[in-house]
Formats: sequence, C-alpha cells, structure tokens
Amino acid sequence: MIPFFELKHQYRRIAPELEKALKTVFDGGIYTLGEEVSRFETDFGRFLGVRHAVGVASGTDALTLSMKVLDLGPGDEVILPANAYPSAFGISLSGVRIRLADCREDGNIDPVGVDQAVTGNTRAIVPVHLYGNPADLIEIRKVIAFRKQKIYLVEDAAQGHGAEIKLKVKNKKLKKHINNQIHTDSWFKAGSIGEIGIFSFYPTKNLGAYGDGGMLVTGDETIARRLRRLRMYGEESRYESQEVSGVSRLDEMQAAILRVKLRHLDEWNRRRAEIAQYYKRELEGVGDLQIINSKFKFQNLKPQSKTQNYNTEQEFRSCHHLFVIRTAHRDKLKDFLAKHGIGSAIHYPVPIHMTKSFSHLGYKKGDFPVAEALARQVLSLPLFPELTDGEAEEVVARVKTFFRK
Repeated sequence: MIPFFELKHQYRRIAPELEKALKTVFDGGIYTLGEEVSRFETDFGRFLGVRHAVGVASGTDALTLSMKVLDLGPGDEVILPANAYPSAFGISLSGVRIRLADCREDGNIDPVGVDQAVTGNTRAIVPVHLYGNPADLIEIRKVIAFRKQKIYLVEDAAQGHGAEIKLKVKNKKLKKHINNQIHTDSWFKAGSIGEIGIFSFYPTKNLGAYGDGGMLVTGDETIARRLRRLRMYGEESRYESQEVSGVSRLDEMQAAILRVKLRHLDEWNRRRAEIAQYYKRELEGVGDLQIINSKFKFQNLKPQSKTQNYNTEQEFRSCHHLFVIRTAHRDKLKDFLAKHGIGSAIHYPVPIHMTKSFSHLGYKKGDFPVAEALARQVLSLPLFPELTDGEAEEVVARVKTFFRK
C-alpha cells in the first residue's frame, strides 16, 4: 500500500526533538500565547524575511482576520480564483462579497480574469499559490497599479511554505506598488510580497502541525499590532478590549511542534522536488497526461485594462506541495491506482461557483471554463518527503500501465 500522504515515518524520525520540545511546554505550564508561540513567530518571520508574524488557530481564521484587519466587510468585493475551494470560506466569513476570476492552465489565478473582475467596489485580490507554485504577482500588481481605489494584495500561501518568487521590475512606477519591505530583482518567499500573507499549518502542509494552526505575516507594524488584538477579544492588554473580536490562538504545543519541523523544512522541500522531478521526467508524454507545470516564467502579459508594458518578469521555485497531473481519464485512473494500493486525491473536484454554498454569487456553469475543466481532470499523486524511491517508481509504473491498456 502506497498512501497519498502519511506522517508516521516523519514522526518517528523527529520524535526525540518533538518530545523534548513538548516537555518544555508541559514543564512551563502555559498553553496559549506563551514563549513557544512568540519564538515560532520570530522563527517563521525570519524564514520568510518578513518583519511581523502573528500565529492564529487555523488558515481559515487567518483569511477571515486578513479581511477584518483591513476593515473589509459588507459592500466590499474581494477577488479569488474560481478553483480556490478552501479559501472561499475564510474570506466569506468576513462578510465581504466574493468575485471570482478564472485560472490559467497551471491552476493559478489568471491576471486577465482578475482585471475583468475588478469593479469600483473591489478592495482586495487574493491570489492562491496553488499546489506550491506561486501565482503571477507582478501581473496582478499591474492590474492594481492604475486603479483609482485602494486595492490590497493578500497572498494565500497556505500551500506555499518555502516557495520562492524572483521579481524583476525596472519601472519605478510599478516598484512603488510592491511591498516596500523587499527589493526587486531578487528571490523572495511566497507570502512575503503582499500587504498580508496567510499560511495554514494543517497536518498535510509542507510545514504541518499535529492539529490546526495558521499564521498571518506582514511588513506593516500597524497591521501586525491590530492582528494581535483581533486574535484575542480585541484586547490591547488583558481585559482591555479595544474592539469586538473573537478568539483565534495558535497554541503552545503546536507552536513547539512547528518550531522543530521548521528546522527540517528546507530538507523536506528538497526531497519533494526530487520526487516531483522524477515524476515529471517519467510521465511526460504518457497517454493524454499533462503535468501541471512547476517551473516556468511569466513575462510581460497584458491585462485588458490600459496599463503600460513594464518590462517585468517573474520566475519561481515551487515548494512542490502537490504533484498534479491532468487527464480526461482522471476518474478511471484514480480507481485503477486505488485497486493497486496507491492513494491519490483531487484538488479540487468542484469550483467555488458550482457549490450550493456559493450559488448566491450568481455565477453559472460555463462562466469559468478553465477552472471547470481542471475540476474534471486533475489528480494529485503521492508526494511527501518520506516517499521512497521504490514507491515513486511503483506509482510511475502503475500510471504507465493504465495508459497502455
């Protein structure tokens, strides 16, 4: 049996480190917003190269709080990719109205679709770094640059732990629309470029807790200070509430676990890349199978709005959260793999506008053809650091056998 994902082998490898970290928590007797949370926020902020990191209870909470801290709510519109199923819920809980844009063939949001979705009520764009592959932030910044209203860029990096983006911007007018915490023509971590970046530490993520957890990161001290209030009853200090808010705290045990795991993240991501490269090399050209690409450039794309050609370029390094293939025979392939003891998964089988929960948005089938096609055809193969070479070879062999039939 080859699972789609499993954590037992990883736990056994780092168990002594985890047990030592948890003993520190138990000996200290503080379980929420203590030293481990503060240390992990510092460590994760340094890893990303951002000034401020604020731990919360989940990635969904992080999305909701990202809207609240920017004072977005009823009457405001936020643009999401039509295939970003998990993201839609956290955003909608803030009370904003979601507007959707179609995605490109790689699954990430299409800047042209973003441009078409912008209205006078648009207040934020939330690109999702899907499958660990960064979205095209330069082109989205171009869409924002010539709009009269303030539009925030909030990066959903829930699948992007360690993914990197290289920005090359020669035009000064566009540079000012890129977060002033960075310099252009260099590599930056996904989540560190927008006004806010959000992360999930769900167990299956590249950096996962043994439970739930989330993080918001920002270069803005005012935003960070308010986020710390919003995660705890709106309190500036204990029982001194400044505004009505709920509770969303990253607990000490998860923070301690994540601090241990963060030390291994680069190594784990390198192993993911090795497996992904092997899959790509072996599966290219097999049947009608297409690989959702994990390495290419975006250069000088032109949204429909009246923007200049900025002489910009974006390259990226995937963190290989998922290895996703596309085939018209997706369901039969999934069943075939399961029959032979190989797990797989679909990310995601239903676009946002085709769910009952979001039928009120007023979209219909056919409005987002790329997202709808991907929902019918994508399949994620096993990809995690502890997957052995032999197991990866077995996955490839079974996929090839299926297409020879």
